[in-house]
Amino acid sequence: MNSMSAVSKFDKQYNSRAIDALRGYAILFVICMHVLDHVPSLVWPAKRLLLLGTHGVQLFFIASAVTLLMSWSREQDHLLAPRTRRFLINRFFRIAPLYFSAIVFYWFFENVQLVNFSTEKLLATLLFYNSWSPYLIPTVGGWKTVPGGWSISVEFMFYLLFPLLAQTVTTLRRAVLFLAISYAVMLGASIYGQHLYPEISLEARENFLFYWPPNQLVVFALGFVLYRAIKSSAVSAWVQRSLLNANNVTVLLSLALLLAQFHPGKVVPLLNFLLPKHLLLSLLFTSWALFLILKPSNIAAPKIVGSIGKMSFSIYLIHFATLAVVSPLLARAWPLPTTGVASISYVFVLLGLAVLISYQVARHTYRLIEKPFIQYGKSLFIGGSTLFPRTK
Repeated sequence: MNSMSAVSKFDKQYNSRAIDALRGYAILFVICMHVLDHVPSLVWPAKRLLLLGTHGVQLFFIASAVTLLMSWSREQDHLLAPRTRRFLINRFFRIAPLYFSAIVFYWFFENVQLVNFSTEKLLATLLFYNSWSPYLIPTVGGWKTVPGGWSISVEFMFYLLFPLLAQTVTTLRRAVLFLAISYAVMLGASIYGQHLYPEISLEARENFLFYWPPNQLVVFALGFVLYRAIKSSAVSAWVQRSLLNANNVTVLLSLALLLAQFHPGKVVPLLNFLLPKHLLLSLLFTSWALFLILKPSNIAAPKIVGSIGKMSFSIYLIHFATLAVVSPLLARAWPLPTTGVASISYVFVLLGLAVLISYQVARHTYRLIEKPFIQYGKSLFIGGSTLFPRTK
């Protein structure tokens, strides 16, 4: 019994470490992408490399689905209603306090004029449905309540579905079926979406159709497949027998990501429709994560990346402001040109500063805002709480 308990504790420990690493890589990918907005003269080879960060949010979604399923599986209460209630309230206190604080912060930081205030956008952000309209994200200009807020809205939409999915998608076979259904939803939404909002530009509509939840559900479905694959003794045995491990799979993923930049869908519209780039990269991320979790390595998942991953939500919200402050200051102090080959050193210094400063600020927001509210959400269900008593 003690031996089994020790194994279980070890499994939980290295799973947690791998998930933190996935989140850490995800936020590093995202920052790489947003650095490009501040270095328009970056030479193309370096730009192509940083463009790999375009789909870091999809890696977040995959890691999120796995984390939620791990937490759900540890729940002792088998009644769906109380479990769902606890789940949604815990997730609200995990996301909302910092997210709502960011709305206030960015209002003043970006010096938004009162004339640009929109009650509709604020309400959509507070209720997490802003990813359902290009006017609420927005992809058509106007006040952005929180930069990057579309992904938080998509995440919360998934939370609403999660309890039912967690109760239903209980095997690897069912997870694959859920993936197939989500894939069909993605294709159907892509066709239907072409007729929405004809008054906006084609580029704005395509951006919106990428962001909205029906296009991203398939990524969360891959997280379900990953979790069920991890729990499958047959898959685990296959991974353990394989000559591959977290280190060489990381190398293979890096090469695959570089090749994905030459995605043939750019040339063949049908292929791009059937296998859009965000799905292709999510498939690669899922394969990589399988080995990172089942054959962990300190080389593929170093401690610093895991530390970044623990505070990835704070870093995600903070890094937009960090880049806006650091970029002009660095540009004034930089002794070399920021064009041509010299732009490569400039962009990587900017990237390093953005990560370092965002991480240091995030340590405080995590300690002062995130962690206390996470604990508060959990405390509502501890013992005999009169507000939310635990169902016997």
